[in-house]
Amino acid sequence: MSHKKIRLPYKKERSLLSDVLPYEIPVSFSNRHLYSFILRHRIQKIGDAEIIWLKGSAALDRLVQLMFCLPDNPHRLSDVKRWVGEQELDFRKYQLDNRGISQANQHPKPKDFLTPFCYKINHKETEFRELCVPHPRSQLLVSEFYDRCKEAILYYTSLSPFSIRAPSKVAKFTFHNDKLHKERLSVEPSKIEVVDSEYESLRSFFVYREYSNIYKFYESYRYHRCEKKYNKLIKLDISKCFDSIYTHSIGWATIGKDAQKEALGESNGSFPDRFDRLMQRMNMGETNGIIIGPEFSRIFAEIILQAIDREVEHTLRNNGSRLEHQVDYEVFRYVDDYFVFYNCDEDKTRIVDELQHALRRYKLSLNSAKAVVYEKPIITEITMAKQQIAQLLEKRINFNLDEILDEDGEVQETKGSVYINSNALITSFKTIIKTCGVEYKDMLNYTLSIIERKSRSLVDDYMKVSSENRSPKQMVNAITNLVEFIFFIYAVSPRVNTTIRLCRILEVFNSFLRMEKFDRVLVQIVHKQIYDNICFIMRKNKSSEHVQVETLYLLIALSALGRDYWLEQDVLADYLGVELPSVGSIKSPGKSLNYFSITVALFYMRDKVRYNELRGHVVDSAIKRIRDRSETCHKDSELVLLLFDLISCPYIPSAKKAEALGVFGVSDAALAADMVGYSDDATKPQCWFTNWLEFDFAKELDAKRSQEVY
Repeated sequence: MSHKKIRLPYKKERSLLSDVLPYEIPVSFSNRHLYSFILRHRIQKIGDAEIIWLKGSAALDRLVQLMFCLPDNPHRLSDVKRWVGEQELDFRKYQLDNRGISQANQHPKPKDFLTPFCYKINHKETEFRELCVPHPRSQLLVSEFYDRCKEAILYYTSLSPFSIRAPSKVAKFTFHNDKLHKERLSVEPSKIEVVDSEYESLRSFFVYREYSNIYKFYESYRYHRCEKKYNKLIKLDISKCFDSIYTHSIGWATIGKDAQKEALGESNGSFPDRFDRLMQRMNMGETNGIIIGPEFSRIFAEIILQAIDREVEHTLRNNGSRLEHQVDYEVFRYVDDYFVFYNCDEDKTRIVDELQHALRRYKLSLNSAKAVVYEKPIITEITMAKQQIAQLLEKRINFNLDEILDEDGEVQETKGSVYINSNALITSFKTIIKTCGVEYKDMLNYTLSIIERKSRSLVDDYMKVSSENRSPKQMVNAITNLVEFIFFIYAVSPRVNTTIRLCRILEVFNSFLRMEKFDRVLVQIVHKQIYDNICFIMRKNKSSEHVQVETLYLLIALSALGRDYWLEQDVLADYLGVELPSVGSIKSPGKSLNYFSITVALFYMRDKVRYNELRGHVVDSAIKRIRDRSETCHKDSELVLLLFDLISCPYIPSAKKAEALGVFGVSDAALAADMVGYSDDATKPQCWFTNWLEFDFAKELDAKRSQEVY
């Protein structure tokens, strides 16, 4: 397999593409445009005192100020000259601190503590997990912090004897992998970073050692070696790890608790102090709990947990029990999950007790209700189920090729047939889940990844059959049975990562049907089935107050089916929880939609006439959302993202855009018009977070595939 290695130019802003956003965001949302805007205008924070950008128009100044929560105060703005390489360029400087500004001119001043946009996703049967998108200024602070402290991060995440997922170096290369290109959904190649042959995330800032996914650990040599060496395994995890982390404990982890308390007055500017302040500033000043979702939060937790790992190993070796790691026991920690291999129960008690004590010193604790013990043969229910599912799918999802040779042994023609029975697959799958005692959610990602691979094989094998021997009807029948099966297993427990897998499989079939120019009736059979299944799932998971990112993906997947499959306005309104007034009735405000629901709904409806009424309602509810929180709108990540997407959305009237800008304090009509029409590229309007016009579903799904971390 050939690899083409390309050196990445080091850009500190790269973390904006990989480390500051949760993985579970709608496919239409990205930081790519923010990243290029920051690079093009050389926007950077210099120390704690100033933010600078290349001098441009008044509209550019206000856009930068609104994006990064810099109140409109002319006394804080000035022109400066800076050398960039060999060139001296004109910059605008915004002063963050009060040095040299008279008392009378200091206000309004930038706010220190910003509010992240938090939203909920499905986590467990009855639980939701709250994820957060930090404010754009917080994101800028992360890229500056990474740049300044990358060596310290790498040092403090390299110390644990237990950790199996930690940064190992700054990513320097990107690889073109020919095999992967062949498998991609989109036609254009894109770049992916890897360590050796391990795929990490798209343009990830750090390369991660060992395992990018917990399942890779289960299948590793190290895991199997421990199964041979030890008699028992206990699986543990930390209870509400990210919610419970105390930000000051970064100092305890890196310089010790007593030293940290001693040095509190002087620690300003040290690595732990900078990281502590960064985590607080992006989370409204909170010291209890850190935001969940972005990679940098996992790095913060990793540094603290590595210190705990070292304490535990040291105490076990040096106290009365004299337990030696990798001799008497072995511990692996993947983020906040522990795998403890041991031989006798007495040792297990000591190890678990010591782990509890060490965690408690950092205000953390083990989730004792979820501890699971395995005895020899150490095989988890998940491993057994995976093995059986792999066998089932290998056997039942196949294209049977038959090559007819001539006298010289050359292939004269190729015949083939395919039969897939969704009912038989469903019954066998349910049996495996039941007999192995696992949950659907634990098996879905694995099952769908095999089906994605098998779907590509079906398409490839169909193309190998000589054109006169192909049976489009048989192939469509196989596809519809497979679609029926994947929606059946998916519907039990929708999650964002499984939704992305599902969408990728659908895209494999959609692009195949487009490419092969199948008979319209046959294509309609597949599309109708996808449409019916998506509608069923959306009805089942109607937009509750936690708008479900997973069903927003399905809304975008629906739009990929073409014009015959647009939802009726009242069906879409019902899904969004919006009550449209009947004739003569008073318009009800309905449920308040959050940023993701608003932008995906507008993205889906576009400028289609059938949605005029609903689109108007969604735009009004977006502006109401900003108006209701107008006092704090500048520091509120959700409202800043919403404002920028509203002003760049081509389906919203200019008057509404001006109204939204007005709430943010832009009252000059000419300035507002310049901000709405602002573009770095004269040929196309500026995009911010939602890619309104040049959206390629297949390409975006490819990017998500290479970003998935855990």
